[in-house]
Amino acid sequence: MKYYRCLYFFIFALSVKAYAYQPKIEIVEQFDNLRMVAFINKEDADSNPSWIPGSNKLPLTVVEAIRAVNVLSKKLNTIVEIEIRLMPKYKNRWHYLIKTAKTANSAMRFKYNIYVVLMNGKVVPAIIEPAI
Repeated sequence: MKYYRCLYFFIFALSVKAYAYQPKIEIVEQFDNLRMVAFINKEDADSNPSWIPGSNKLPLTVVEAIRAVNVLSKKLNTIVEIEIRLMPKYKNRWHYLIKTAKTANSAMRFKYNIYVVLMNGKVVPAIIEPAI
């Protein structure tokens, strides 16, 4: 019986995913009357190309950002609103906030989905925080 415990522990240790710790960057934004949060890998934030407004063209156009959201959600979304914002704690690094309408048969609490789209094309679904 003693050996079975060791065997269980050994199997458990092998079955656990062994990735290295990946630090996340938390983006908290107020989007109209919704408060949202998104967690982005530090690698993705670091690989996000810089953009200086007025001096060069956007690394990712609005059309490309919408296409990336549609590819992630695997459907054609109804876009409600798009904003471009500066990433917190990153100089000259920007991201899109894209709000899409949910389908009529969705039983979710909120009627919108919000996505953060980095300028490198990476799409991160945001979490809408409930009002207190």
